[in-house]
Amino acid sequence: MATPEGPGGGANGGGGAGGGGANEPGDLVLRFLSSIGRPAEAQQYLDLFRSEHPERFAIVHVADAVVRHAADALAVELRYLVELGLEPVLAFGAIEPRSAERDAELMAEALGPVASRRSAATAAAVTEVCRANAIPLVTFTREDGGADGRFDAIADLAAALGTRKLVFVTRRSGFQPTGGRVISIIDLTTEREQWLAPGALPSEPQKLLRQIDRVLARVPHRLTVSVTSPLDLLRELFTVKGAGTLVRKGSLITRFLGWDGVDRPRLRQLVEQSFGRALVAGYEQRPVLAIYVADEYRGGAIVTPAPLAPYLSKFAVDTVSRGEGVGRDLWRAMEAQFPRLFWRSRADNPITSWYRENSDGMARIHIAGDAWWVLWRGLAPLEIPLAIEHCQALPPDFG
Repeated sequence: MATPEGPGGGANGGGGAGGGGANEPGDLVLRFLSSIGRPAEAQQYLDLFRSEHPERFAIVHVADAVVRHAADALAVELRYLVELGLEPVLAFGAIEPRSAERDAELMAEALGPVASRRSAATAAAVTEVCRANAIPLVTFTREDGGADGRFDAIADLAAALGTRKLVFVTRRSGFQPTGGRVISIIDLTTEREQWLAPGALPSEPQKLLRQIDRVLARVPHRLTVSVTSPLDLLRELFTVKGAGTLVRKGSLITRFLGWDGVDRPRLRQLVEQSFGRALVAGYEQRPVLAIYVADEYRGGAIVTPAPLAPYLSKFAVDTVSRGEGVGRDLWRAMEAQFPRLFWRSRADNPITSWYRENSDGMARIHIAGDAWWVLWRGLAPLEIPLAIEHCQALPPDFG
């Protein structure tokens, strides 16, 4: 996810996929997952999901149109998950309560013996099924109340289970404004008014977004919500980029104007795990202009002084939080204070494409025989050679 000697760790992972032996069903599934994204990403997410209690993995709500037109395709994706030891809670009816019971029956038929119908969507009943390596199917009907009541019931189930992901599987992958592209991430902390404004989205997607907003407000722990299609479900779950729209509450970003107040061991651990190398001794004694930390040290950015402009020394996001928009939260907080900024990144760093999107320009250089990029924001053309000289002369950050 990061490469040494430059700001990294904000977008993608690296390495090879693990998995079971060649004869295990899960090995075949991992090979498939590797075909839709970086192999290490699939393994990292799989390890993360397996480390939780089985019932916390995900609640997947299936729209009526998906059951009617793509039940078999979705069943294939869900059986893959079961082979990997992951059992999502399958939910029906929050959007279309009249068809909930029928949809559950049809999906039970498509899934076969790995499915288990649950008439009561209680945490205890769902947990029992998940821990028996089966998929619980729960329904939300008019008895749960109107739309607000049904979505409140989903939120309460997620809160009781400790669910980390809620996925709405619809005919289309994600929210798409009329005439626009699918929205990758909606941050309901900073973009709520924008996307919930009348006409920002077509009628039905906007109704769903309003209910997602209600769910996120009701669940006390950190929860991410995705809207995707049945054929993109695994890509949404197992890749950083995902497929569809991720809806979330933004991270709390704390800014420190020096090392005082920073949990130095936690920040060092974050950086070293992201870059895969140990920082040099005394790195924390170097002068800084600002340090940004995302809640619970899920991400961090270190900005240091330089004669030309502030220099971005380190930018890192932990494995669990990659793909959740934490890097974007950090970047927004940082660029609000530092409109002029430059940094360097190894040429083979997978986050470089993301850096390119957030820079005004970039130049390729070589340092000790290795290829690098120097990137900048807010610099004048005559300042760029000075930025390059500074990046070439920097001492190593890693041992």
